[in-house]
Amino acid sequence: MRFTDSHHHLWELDKLSYPWLEARGSKRFFGQPDPIRKNYLPSDYLQDHQHQVRNSVHIQVGCIPEHNLRETQLIESYIASGAPISAIVAAVDVRSANLAEQLAQQSQYPHVKGVRHMIGKSPEENHQLPVFKGHEWVDGWALIAEQQLTFDLQLTQEQYEPVLQALQSVPQLNVVLCHFASPWDQSESGFKRWREAMSKFARLDNCYIKLSGFSMFTQQFNQARFIKYGLAAIEIFGAERCMLGSNFPVDKLHMSFAQLSDAWFALCNSLDTEQQAQICTKTAQKFYSLNCR
Repeated sequence: MRFTDSHHHLWELDKLSYPWLEARGSKRFFGQPDPIRKNYLPSDYLQDHQHQVRNSVHIQVGCIPEHNLRETQLIESYIASGAPISAIVAAVDVRSANLAEQLAQQSQYPHVKGVRHMIGKSPEENHQLPVFKGHEWVDGWALIAEQQLTFDLQLTQEQYEPVLQALQSVPQLNVVLCHFASPWDQSESGFKRWREAMSKFARLDNCYIKLSGFSMFTQQFNQARFIKYGLAAIEIFGAERCMLGSNFPVDKLHMSFAQLSDAWFALCNSLDTEQQAQICTKTAQKFYSLNCR
């Protein structure tokens, strides 16, 4: 079985400025990133996944805003050189007055299928981001949908309710929750609250979820717990709205791709053939309108 990786990153430190990659020695919410503070190119990604990925979706990765368009150009150059990247999720500022201009610029590139603007990262780092106010986002979300682009939504538990309320105003926007919607509290009570919140998001037919980034929240990889959350997400959203993502090389801080793919196979063993096809390829292909090679 080969996978569509719905969430990974690439970077070249000599071509773009990534403040979080340049801050050597500093710790982040997902761990100590010094081991990955170096170029991560398509060849490095291939070396990690060993041809287990048939095609992928590249997600913006925190360069300075002035380089957002250059990041898209860089990924397009990789595609032109043969990298099997089928879609780009580009960086924009949804709250900006010039969002329409940003979307027009990004949409010039044929592989741009969606955009991302982080709402939340972690309870410790959220103070660095603006407080979420729904009325500041809904017009931008509507504009994104009008351009037939998707939205990758990264948020944390304390933001669930206000974000959910705001999303109800834009049923025309296809949105995917990144990284299991950031389940930082994985106690039994935390799992119960997460399930309840995900059930509310799943009532929105336009809302999907990525089974990705799980190791960031405990800074180690627990396969049994990954499967527990994965099966719960599939039960809640249906396999037709769930997709696998590696979050490499960020999750490489805590596991190898072989460990991750073992967990993907173990999860698939609990599913029927159609469900396997959906989480491994079909959901991402449908959501991002992929032209697969």
